[in-house]
Amino acid sequence: MPVDIVNEVKKLEDKKEEWRNAVSSSREMILSNLAMISQIPAPTFEEKNRSELIIERFSECGVAEPETDEMYNGCGMLYGTTGERNILITTHMDNNFDQFVDQNISITEHRIFGAGTPEDNLALAVLCTLHDIFSRADFKLKSNISLLATTRFNGRGDFSGIRHYMKNCRKRPDYVINLSGITLGQLDYFTLSRIRCDITVERGNFYESPWLSGSGNSTIIVANEIINSILRIPLPRKPKSLINIGMIKGGERFSTISRQTVFRLEVLSEDDSITDSVIGNIQDNCTDIGAKFGADVKLEFFGRHHAKGLTCSHPMIKCAAEIINSIGSRPTMNFINSEISVALAEGIPSLNLGLTTGEGGLGGKSYIDIKPIKDGIVQLMMLINLIDNGICDE
Repeated sequence: MPVDIVNEVKKLEDKKEEWRNAVSSSREMILSNLAMISQIPAPTFEEKNRSELIIERFSECGVAEPETDEMYNGCGMLYGTTGERNILITTHMDNNFDQFVDQNISITEHRIFGAGTPEDNLALAVLCTLHDIFSRADFKLKSNISLLATTRFNGRGDFSGIRHYMKNCRKRPDYVINLSGITLGQLDYFTLSRIRCDITVERGNFYESPWLSGSGNSTIIVANEIINSILRIPLPRKPKSLINIGMIKGGERFSTISRQTVFRLEVLSEDDSITDSVIGNIQDNCTDIGAKFGADVKLEFFGRHHAKGLTCSHPMIKCAAEIINSIGSRPTMNFINSEISVALAEGIPSLNLGLTTGEGGLGGKSYIDIKPIKDGIVQLMMLINLIDNGICDE
């Protein structure tokens, strides 16, 4: 018989208050972990020092087998009674800004301010505190819990940390839950087809041809021609697809013709074949326009992801949605190209959960709300409980 998921979630009502109290008693440890994590800069590819802190915190909290790997991923284990299932709880440790950004946090009565706090230093602090919370709640499981703080998530890191872990882990996860600082109620379980590209336009040998030398040899003009040609690439309305020009940089000053212009773009689609077609069009357009203007156009594609995901009919997603309803929030679904894309590509049921409300950004105005963190962690515990008891199995 099909499992009555609504009823299974209701059975946990008596446990919710007990688990909330356990989270409350770990509040100071969560904030302490967040403060320590925030004080150690961790730009992508420079996460070693933060990784060492993660391992130290795992060890002090009693997490089994705290260790790093070649990528400086921080790993630890919470062993269950039977190890029948292996549940991977993960988030990334690198920040999408350099070490010169002020990373100190400011804690008020209701909010915590600081760059990187919503995305995703809070999730990392919670990951480091989970064993303490589980111990205070007497939260016993049959399943093994793997804790993983990954490196090389942002930008050119392209999820190298989680890819390395999935390729080399001793036991393949049966389920993957990725934690995000914000937003509570967000339930993400599918990813889009994606490719990113850096395009560099440099001045060629304009002097060799009077025609080329008189046709506008500024690399900004050439880049503009390429951008216009890319934006003319036909995209279907269904499956939904888009091209986003995310950054452009070029030129030196008023009186100098620009020697180099760089711009970055991203292609997103619900269909892998459309992404592949757009890649070919971009390559052809860059070759043609570079030749017409006598410019050197270099393309570097990276960050290739494939369209993967579960459906809302999967028991894990039904359980998560019902849990979010039960804590008084409203589940909202969207695509997310997070670390779950790696697990989903391997056919592992995976989702992304937000832990609190707040606002992201790189500046000091980014913040998280303190009060909802309790419900964010309780929803995680409820979902782990249902997975552990086989309610999320297909």
